[in-house]
Amino acid sequence: MTAREHLAGYVTLQRLLERRAALKLERDTPPQALTVLRSQFAERHAALASARSRREALAAEQATLQAEAEMLREEREHFRKQKSQVTNMKQLSAVVSELDHVEIQLKAKEDRLIELWQELEALDKQILEFEQESPDEKVLREQAEQGWQERRTLSEGELHDLERELRVVQRQLGKDAMDRFRKLWSSRKPSAVVAIDGATCSACHAELRPSLVQIVRTADDLAFCDHCRRLLYDPEQFSAPS
Repeated sequence: MTAREHLAGYVTLQRLLERRAALKLERDTPPQALTVLRSQFAERHAALASARSRREALAAEQATLQAEAEMLREEREHFRKQKSQVTNMKQLSAVVSELDHVEIQLKAKEDRLIELWQELEALDKQILEFEQESPDEKVLREQAEQGWQERRTLSEGELHDLERELRVVQRQLGKDAMDRFRKLWSSRKPSAVVAIDGATCSACHAELRPSLVQIVRTADDLAFCDHCRRLLYDPEQFSAPS
């Protein structure tokens, strides 16, 4: 196999590997529009979970306060009965003091119960809103998901065909040539084989020696950039397939 044939195989490998990377990225990365829709959907569900958690905590507090308030009402009723039964001022003063203390505690708990009722009512409305994705939002999101899934399927099919092409090129190049390419690829990926741009390397943009440019253009031997050590080729001679 001539140097030109080796170079042609290496250029083909580079292009196939670049295309494979692009297809994998396309397969694994949802489009921006879908990402935004997913984010909005996730934010709604996160807000829903937060609202439900908050409601659960408030409902528990409400139940505790209701039980405590009921006990205080019973205690208040007890002291009211005692007040009607006292026989001297000392007893009356003590009962009135206890009754006032109970009334203050009960008032605080009843005020908090009203606040809880209002907050729970507001939370119930929020939860209802978070639970209901609008028909337009749902259709838009489902269409975006379906569109991306279709593109992923196409990418998978193209990747399958591309892997087959890679195996064909590898067999054509042979073990020794592939070993040289793998060594170069491991140290210079994702661009191990690059085109010249006039008289410069398109990867590192270093100015190339005229004699090196001549070797690249004739393709009589493999030529490497003096600066970045990537394999060079003339894009006019090894044009990309249409």
